[in-house]
Amino acid sequence: MFDLNNKFSELYQFHGRRISKRISASNIELIKNKFEEYSIDIDVIHSLNKQDYNLDLSLNNNFKKIIIEVGFGNGEYLISSSKKNPDFLYIGSEVYINGIAKVLKYITKYNVSNIKLCGINFLYLLNSLKFKTIDEIYVINPDPWPKKRHNKRRLLKRDSLISMNRLLKEDGKIFISTDSIDYFDEIKLAINSEKQFNKIIFGC
Repeated sequence: MFDLNNKFSELYQFHGRRISKRISASNIELIKNKFEEYSIDIDVIHSLNKQDYNLDLSLNNNFKKIIIEVGFGNGEYLISSSKKNPDFLYIGSEVYINGIAKVLKYITKYNVSNIKLCGINFLYLLNSLKFKTIDEIYVINPDPWPKKRHNKRRLLKRDSLISMNRLLKEDGKIFISTDSIDYFDEIKLAINSEKQFNKIIFGC
């Protein structure tokens, strides 16, 4: 992952903290040695670099559903969901290295086959995937960037919601939650501006 970050640094850029000062040497080694084996980053980069190709995660697997969790943090919900639904494929999108290490440790310890990780900025992941191939997308409590001058950094805006919506199958859903009233109002306004957003389930 660190090699990919150095080579394709623009794909890994984002606003906010990427790594904690307290990450252990063993976790750094784990990511160096195992991340690419359990991630889709190389496939995403390949897709972004080809004009007429989009990554289809539904190919060559027997999973009943493909679900993306955006910003999984330390991975509690992602891990819990994967245990409950072993026949679903979960794509965990996260830029926080410590969270990636925690989930990667779980994957390698228990030989988990239904979680794949992505450390690339989620907006690039969106642009790499084939339309109408994803069953569900979860965005749980994204960073609200509460200071007004930072509002432009918020992940969920009209354009990103349109991109997410395009990935969904006909019966697909997007689940969004936030504990910020201000962010709630902004997302609600964006949702109400487009009839196509009827697949979004939103709560505060």
